[in-house]
Amino acid sequence: MLIEFRVENFLSIQDEQILSMMASKDNTFFDSHTNGDKKLALLKSSVIYGANASGKSNIVKALQTMKTIVISSANTQRGDKLPITPFLLGDEDDKPTKFEIIFIQNDTKYQYGFILNSEKILEEWLLTFDENNTEQNWFERIYNKKEGRYNYSFGDQFLADEIYKQLWENSTRDNALFLSVAIQLNNEQLKPVFDFFNLKLQIANSNGWGNGKSITINEYKKDKELVNSFFKIADLDIEGVEIKTSDIDENSLPSNLQNIPQELKEKIIQEVKNIQNLKNVKILEDISFIHLSQKNQIKFLNFNDESDGTRKFFNIAGIWIDSLKKGNILIIDELNTHLHPLMTKFLVNLFHNEDLNKSNAQLIFTTHDTSILNQDIFRRDQIWFCEKQNKATKLYPLSDFEESEERRDKTNLENDYLLGRFGALPYFKEILSSWSDNGN
Repeated sequence: MLIEFRVENFLSIQDEQILSMMASKDNTFFDSHTNGDKKLALLKSSVIYGANASGKSNIVKALQTMKTIVISSANTQRGDKLPITPFLLGDEDDKPTKFEIIFIQNDTKYQYGFILNSEKILEEWLLTFDENNTEQNWFERIYNKKEGRYNYSFGDQFLADEIYKQLWENSTRDNALFLSVAIQLNNEQLKPVFDFFNLKLQIANSNGWGNGKSITINEYKKDKELVNSFFKIADLDIEGVEIKTSDIDENSLPSNLQNIPQELKEKIIQEVKNIQNLKNVKILEDISFIHLSQKNQIKFLNFNDESDGTRKFFNIAGIWIDSLKKGNILIIDELNTHLHPLMTKFLVNLFHNEDLNKSNAQLIFTTHDTSILNQDIFRRDQIWFCEKQNKATKLYPLSDFEESEERRDKTNLENDYLLGRFGALPYFKEILSSWSDNGN
């Protein structure tokens, strides 16, 4: 599970911003909305609100960038630029970017981070914590600018012979992470950390996951009844899904290839089939949705004939099912795009369902949908806001605001937010005032 993420000097983020999944002492929805661990209570979801250009999407991009660097670092070439854009509206041009994340993987608490610029990794560290929450340093790497080299230190808990440590050090380029290189060179002890980024963190932009449709299809093949029940309880007026796979043939070729010579057609089809056999997949997937007509007869509608919302729901259904089973961390920008507010509420509440989310999967998302800004859905510490202060993004939770006694029973926070009580809104009054002044 994700405990905390920190980012500094990245895109619209200037000073360090912290997204914490640690639950406050509030006992509201404790059993359903947290992992239920009173020693370290972690939230199962968080939502981030904010005006356009407030920087809420940049929190997601920061997590994605950290993941990308960890996953791809070992395969970069010497001299390749690191994929970061620092805050550009300040006066600290040489200030580096920082990413740090604290998480639990395989019942072990880790704290991993690095500081970098576009040219090199300047610092990198990994700590773990024992059952008494005592800090244990596994490794630390710091660039010594004066000497033009890295200084490494390893803790006693980092179990590796000196010859291997030396090999991993020497193999780590300036623009690569020690963690990633050591994993590539068969370090087993660091594998849970790498797997957290590679397997547990599932991050998407507003268009969803690029392979979302394929994941849903795979889940359907594994458990057709589960996928069908998922669509049925979502109340989309859909009785189920039917997916048929078929081999490619002459009729499957696009129209611009239908008039080419027969010999060339056959060659193309054979090449595609060779790829198909090599990858052990079916090229054609025909997706239909099962509906009941007014006369209670079964009707099949093609995937492309359904609404944008239904298609988006299909593309994320497999991710949701897989993550709830495996305890993944889903992070998505603008979850509400193409989805009805009730559908967004349904997807969020799946993570709060104790029977469905037994693996403590987590959901973090940004949205403009204020209809779910409600204390019947979220605890106060699950709701976050982004706003610009002096050109830079500031991230803060609703729990930072004191709740007066007379408002303690008020569950709908939407009006409070839209009235600007929590900030994180466009400055419409100032804009209108400016227009009015210009009109005079």
